[in-house]
Amino acid sequence: MKQSGLAVGIGFALLMLLPAGAQAANGIGFAQAEEGTWYCRGDDPVATLNCARKKCLADSGGQECYRTQWCFSARWTGLMTVFLPDFHSTEILCGAPSKRALTAGLKAFCADNKNATDCSVFLIIDPAGKKYDISDVNFRGPKAK
Repeated sequence: MKQSGLAVGIGFALLMLLPAGAQAANGIGFAQAEEGTWYCRGDDPVATLNCARKKCLADSGGQECYRTQWCFSARWTGLMTVFLPDFHSTEILCGAPSKRALTAGLKAFCADNKNATDCSVFLIIDPAGKKYDISDVNFRGPKAK
């Protein structure tokens, strides 16, 4: 291992020894109902997913809420509606190293979904947890007419 790689490895090992409260919340958990997706940030998967489910239950108008995804580290996270011939779904991609990589990943996700007609990115969350509502990032799927 080169010296710079050794320093990075030691730095990472030391970071992992810090108590969870000494680090910023790096995880993200999602819960979904028929009409929406809710999320919370945190370091504990169970607590973070339960937080997202509580938000879902409070806001979904009585719909069933399911814990659907946990990501650690959240890094850049994106939510995209994937339109299929008969319905649509919300897909989540997280852990991207940059906004550009996230957008490329979402585009590839759409392109590789053989039943997708269109895909619309509607939310991006940066590593610090800041939300960006998106309305102008759309991809044509393989089933587009």
